[in-house]
Amino acid sequence: MSTRFVEASDGVRLAVQERGNPDAPTVLCVHGFPDDHQVWNGVAGRLASTLHVVTFDVRGSGESGRPTRIKDYRLDQLAEDIGRVIDAVSPQRPVHLLGHDWGSVQAWHATTDPAQRYRIASLTSISGPCLDHVPFWIRSRLAAGPRGWKDLLSMWKSPLYMGFFQVPLLAPLTCRLGLIDAAITVASRLEVGAGPADAPVHRARDHRAGLKIYTANLLPRLLRPQERNTDRPVQVLAPRRDIFITPASQTDIGRWAADSTVLAVDGGHWVPLFDPAAIAELVRPFVSAHEANTADTNGEIR
Repeated sequence: MSTRFVEASDGVRLAVQERGNPDAPTVLCVHGFPDDHQVWNGVAGRLASTLHVVTFDVRGSGESGRPTRIKDYRLDQLAEDIGRVIDAVSPQRPVHLLGHDWGSVQAWHATTDPAQRYRIASLTSISGPCLDHVPFWIRSRLAAGPRGWKDLLSMWKSPLYMGFFQVPLLAPLTCRLGLIDAAITVASRLEVGAGPADAPVHRARDHRAGLKIYTANLLPRLLRPQERNTDRPVQVLAPRRDIFITPASQTDIGRWAADSTVLAVDGGHWVPLFDPAAIAELVRPFVSAHEANTADTNGEIR
C-alpha cells in the first residue's frame, strides 16, 4: 500500500492510500464516523488482487487535516473532496464508489451531483442513505399507515445518538474519555456477538473532529431537502442486524436511482470490518458488470 496527500479545494490535506493494479478499474472506499481508512483494510485487501483500490482519511480523521470550522464539514465540501481524490487517482477513468456510514452519505451526495456525474461509474452503499432522501422517506412512511409507522418507530435510536453527537462540549468530551468507543464496542457485540478480541478498533477519541459532520449537515439537509437523483448504477447492501441505520430507511431508493439493486447482508453496522469477504464478494461482480463504457476514444472520462 502506498500513501500520498491530495489537497482539497480549501487547502485541507487528504491522506490517500492505494493498493492493487493502478491500470485496473478503481474502487474508491469512503469511511464514516468515527473510523478512518483502516475500516476498509479487510475489504481492500481482498479486492486489490484484481482491482485498483483507493481509500482515504476523510477530513477530521486519520492523517488528513482537521479544520476547526463546522462549515468545512458540509456535504458539498465532502463530496468535492471525493472529486479531488478521484481526479488524483483515476483522472482518465470513472471510479466505483464504496461507502459506509457517513461515507455512504458522502458518496450518495457526490453520485447525485450533476457536476460529479462524469467521475463516477457506480455506487455501492452500506448503512448510509442519501441525507436528502430521508425526509421524503419519512413522509412516505407517515402516509403508508400502520406498516409505515412501524418503520419509523424502528429507527428511534437514530435521532437520539445523532442529536447527542451535536451537543457542544459534551459530545467531544465523551469521545475524549473513550466512552463513545466503549459504547460502539458494546453495540457491535449486541449486533453480531463479537467478543473482545473481535471488537472493532474505533477511535472516536482521536477522530472527534469528525463530530462536526453531524452539526454541519443534519438539520440543514433534513429541514431543506433536495430531490437528488442519479443515473449511475447503485447497489445498496443493507445489514440485517444494523442497530444504528435500519434497513427500511436505506433501501427505498427506486425513486432516486432507476438502475438500483438492494441486497440484504448478514451482519451488523460494521459488516465491512467483521465480514470483509462477504462485502468483497458482492462488490467485485457489481464493479465488473458496470465497468463498460467508462472512457471515450480520446481517453477522457465521461
